[in-house]
Amino acid sequence: MMVEAPRRGLVLQSQLRYSQDAHFNRTMAAAIRKAMFKLNPTKPALVLHVCSGVGTQSIVAAQARPTVGDFVVACEKSSTLIDIAERAARDNSVGQRISFLQKDCRNLKAHEDMAAKADLLVLECIDTTLVSEGIMHYLQHLRGTFTKEHAHIIPAAGVVKGMLVEMRSGEMHGVDMTMSDAYRWAKEVMPVHLQEDDYVQLTEVFDMFVFDFSMSAVEQQVEHLEVVISKDGIVSALVVWFDLILDEEIVVSTSPFVPQAQQLSFGQGLVYLQPAETRVKRGATVPLLAAHNSVEMAFTIEEDKMTRKGADCETLPHTRFDPRWEGARANLDDQWKKILQSLSYNPKDCGYLQEAVMRLAAQPAAFGIDSGVAERCSVTFLSE
Repeated sequence: MMVEAPRRGLVLQSQLRYSQDAHFNRTMAAAIRKAMFKLNPTKPALVLHVCSGVGTQSIVAAQARPTVGDFVVACEKSSTLIDIAERAARDNSVGQRISFLQKDCRNLKAHEDMAAKADLLVLECIDTTLVSEGIMHYLQHLRGTFTKEHAHIIPAAGVVKGMLVEMRSGEMHGVDMTMSDAYRWAKEVMPVHLQEDDYVQLTEVFDMFVFDFSMSAVEQQVEHLEVVISKDGIVSALVVWFDLILDEEIVVSTSPFVPQAQQLSFGQGLVYLQPAETRVKRGATVPLLAAHNSVEMAFTIEEDKMTRKGADCETLPHTRFDPRWEGARANLDDQWKKILQSLSYNPKDCGYLQEAVMRLAAQPAAFGIDSGVAERCSVTFLSE
């Protein structure tokens, strides 16, 4: 009987959920096979797979046309995921048709890492807000330099959507807990998996950003939106998600409205809007500023325009958060960066810290640490 090899290294739970997202993997595989069969059936193709993870889609591409001799170059920064992917490729009899490289794709070297330009570019650097894993930066580096002029790109495009919602604590078991709403605020877009009872939808769904991955560039974009209110209520937050267009026919979405069998593991993004909650009436318009720099997204209500909206749109007197909190957070971030910089100059201490973090991340419950906190810590110290 064959004895399984011991597990080595660390695979974050977020990466594991992503690799086991059946609907995403199934639709990605369908789009890849479809693109492969559009290529010249007599000429071996070269596929470049970015952020290849455990190698599922690399294997799909290598298996698509077994008699043609296609080849896949798979880039992944995690040595642990590369180890898993290499074993999976061998187990699926395509180990000789895939080259797994442990590197950022922006460090690829022409001729050394790739014998020619790619016919198909597959990117799996997707997250809750679509772009914060760096997909736009990867594309800008790879398009043209490492891909043929008319290479297929999967996914082909993405549309970021949103809706304004009321999300308040209100009364809980007869106790007024409205004061706790102030503590919901966070500067970043928070990943969530919305349930129907979590919120009251106050607007129709609206588009915010469109990314065409065949031509979009790294840039800043600012949109001034006038969002029409469809129901009386209090605007607390913006819910963000995206439709991912794999090709002209295959589309997947992180929308909270899709059936459970089609829900992607990324979930939605949630932003508690500044400067304060806004009481609105049906038919009113809310001036929403939406911006991104190709990595981060930011959203806020344009308070200076609110004064012209009249009684149908009124900012509540209490701000969402104490401005001193933001000052304290910025100060903490600065101190944290100094600590990391100091560790980078002392490899021995950094090694000790990484070993400790590995233990915490592998068994957080044994140390009384929340698994989410342990995972964020591991992302900071164990990134490769």
